[in-house]
Amino acid sequence: MQRWRQWCAAIVLWLGAGQALAHPHIWIDSYYQVNVSSPKIRTLEAYWQFDVFSSVDMLMEFDKNADGQLLGAEKVDAAQAMNNLAQYGYFLKIQVAGRELTPARVDVLDVGVVDQAMTVRLGITLDESVNLQQNTLRLGFGDVENYFAMVIPDAGLIKLTGMLAETCTPTEADAEEIYMEGWVDLSCDA
Repeated sequence: MQRWRQWCAAIVLWLGAGQALAHPHIWIDSYYQVNVSSPKIRTLEAYWQFDVFSSVDMLMEFDKNADGQLLGAEKVDAAQAMNNLAQYGYFLKIQVAGRELTPARVDVLDVGVVDQAMTVRLGITLDESVNLQQNTLRLGFGDVENYFAMVIPDAGLIKLTGMLAETCTPTEADAEEIYMEGWVDLSCDA
């Protein structure tokens, strides 16, 4: 765990070098999952899968028995280390009706390994419920320091579940922000 904290501290110090030197060194496939059982949502989840090269370094730190998995205390240590990314707002970009929403709470729900890549599942609670029949929820990921590249997977930036999922339309939108790959706008029919 000490090595991971040192690694995170090194990243933070390096970020101070300025935008001219900044370019991504860690790639994370990232998407949101929204359960639309009701038109009003207050919680959603985010999923990350780190690139294999970064994952190898993290697994060397947390996978104490080198079995390619995170179990028990290994999982707890890795999840606690992911809390260091709270200082960056977990790279979450959320808007409603053109105004930025800061989540009331973000929890690291799970960490794991899939095909040798570290995965993270985040639980997000919004300050207020968003009625998707009345408002458009805009979701994206981005790192303004441009150290982490938040990549949209081929399957898209959002996965919908729940009884009303078929009534909802996710629309991809280009990002004007240079630190973002794109947005998805979500609204639902009455």
